[in-house]
Amino acid sequence: MTVAGGVDTAGDAWVEKADLAMPLRLAGGVWGHLVGDAVGVPYEFRSPEAIGDVRFGARGNHGQPPGTWSDDGALMLALLDSLLVAGFNPEDQGKRALAWRREGAYAPGGTVFDIGGTTSEALRRLEQGTPAELAGPTGEHSQSNGSLMRILPLALWAAARPRIGLEELADLAARASKVTHGHPTCQVACAAYALTAALLLHSDSRATALETALETLRDHYRSSGPDDLAEALKRLEAWPTANVPAGRGGALNAFWSAWTAFAGAIDYGDTIERAVRYGNDTDTTAAIAGGLAGIYWRLDGIPAGWLAGMRGREIAEPIIDALIQAHGWKTSISKPIRVDWVDLAEVPGLTDAPGRLGMTFLPGKQYVGWHGEW
Repeated sequence: MTVAGGVDTAGDAWVEKADLAMPLRLAGGVWGHLVGDAVGVPYEFRSPEAIGDVRFGARGNHGQPPGTWSDDGALMLALLDSLLVAGFNPEDQGKRALAWRREGAYAPGGTVFDIGGTTSEALRRLEQGTPAELAGPTGEHSQSNGSLMRILPLALWAAARPRIGLEELADLAARASKVTHGHPTCQVACAAYALTAALLLHSDSRATALETALETLRDHYRSSGPDDLAEALKRLEAWPTANVPAGRGGALNAFWSAWTAFAGAIDYGDTIERAVRYGNDTDTTAAIAGGLAGIYWRLDGIPAGWLAGMRGREIAEPIIDALIQAHGWKTSISKPIRVDWVDLAEVPGLTDAPGRLGMTFLPGKQYVGWHGEW
């Protein structure tokens, strides 16, 4: 099977040679997820009718300062950090998730203020010594979105490893899901999302990315099973014909709510507004949609004011730096050599813009880029 451009999705060559935009897509994916989460946090549990205007920094549920990501963002960063430090290691993934729960690791201000029931049960099992890939509950009532909300890093990490084909990536996503969510529905939702995100890194077609991801999964499960994942994929693909996106906590609803918000949007900000307007589990829907939108419209497509208001930069930026360097880009976002700063308010036409732009040179590096202080 091939995608646009003739890239072989079944072998080792599905990842094309990275272009100069790749660092912006990688950073955009991570920040897109975190910003979407933070925008959605204050609106969580509201009905669609009660959402009102969607804006960054609204006050609402949880009483957190503006720009604070929730368990979605913290567990996503925990998985990304694990992959970069330990490779694919479910036991390490579980330990880092426990560090978040116990110590507030990866959370702005070290504050843990939200956790899903299925995730909580899985972490309890991990504390009791259950092997990581057996910790996630598998019952019918455990088909929630708690693994889907954190699975994005697999796509970003695997894209730097050409020997990981799409089918192997699907298997890794299912295994990573099982650390907290073992039901086949959750495993397949994670696989479909991870493949879609990975393909978006090298494609400008949203529809083609999703179609190729689902086609890859159909072929993979048809040839190698297991049957429970093949059946779960059928449920995922059939879901839109009998249901409408509602931003709820089930894995299938979350997947399609996020996808619909992203697929119908004109830019990153529109994606997040659409996701939040579904109501209910607003932070998770916006985080899942925001990861895709951040890849697609890149870091520079995220509203500057939203980025400027984010907390936790000291947590996220070193991890993002490590991700970019893992792709062979020898650059640093968090520790550049600063040459000059331009206050955006002094630029004609940008008098209302917040922040300033930094221009840097990165001697001896493979990638010559820019760095903005938000």
